[in-house]
Amino acid sequence: MSRNKDSQRGMAERMQNAAVKKSEARFRVIGSETPPLRELDDEALMALHAGGSEEAFAELVRRHQKGVLNYMYRMLQNRHVAEELTQEVFLALVKNAQRYQPTAKFTTYLYAIASNIVSKEWQRTKRRPKLFSFSSFLGGRSHDEDTFDPLEHVGDTQKSVLADFQRVEVSEAVNAALKQLPEHQREAFVLLRFHHLPYEEIAHITDTPVGTVKSRVVRAERALRPLLEKFREYV
Repeated sequence: MSRNKDSQRGMAERMQNAAVKKSEARFRVIGSETPPLRELDDEALMALHAGGSEEAFAELVRRHQKGVLNYMYRMLQNRHVAEELTQEVFLALVKNAQRYQPTAKFTTYLYAIASNIVSKEWQRTKRRPKLFSFSSFLGGRSHDEDTFDPLEHVGDTQKSVLADFQRVEVSEAVNAALKQLPEHQREAFVLLRFHHLPYEEIAHITDTPVGTVKSRVVRAERALRPLLEKFREYV
């Protein structure tokens, strides 16, 4: 009788060990098939970031920092302010990570944050007293305009065709032309033409009807056309 019990006990132990080994093997296979962060979409990365993954957040920054910076610069026309507010955007991602819900594309969520920060900066700027600028009085360009290229999203083929002096000339022309647009027209135009976002996504980002977004883009293009007629083959 005791021999049967020992035999049963031994069999149970062997079955348990086999189950453990099978489980370990299964987890090793799953682990080896987990895609690297660069293969995950933004929404998955944001979920990992909400779970405490610093690597996932770093990947989101790597993907979107340049785009957000360019958006900020085109909206505010100041390199230093654009860099500061870009940092604010990604700090907001950290603060709101636990509340993030993937009900829309991550880029919609990201640029909605950026748009809100830009709107606040526009309001602050309007309340500030305007200071006299010797550089503007003398017709000089600011350091920001000299060192930042607002045509960074133009295709490589076009960029290789342009000579350096042409590229600088086009960049300055686009920069100057964007300054002439009302703020909300400029935002709709930049999000559509430079960031290639659909009208529906821009409407969500700016919290305006799709028809209003389309109207703003049409008005922006109408205003920009005579200003950039000379450069239409490049822009």
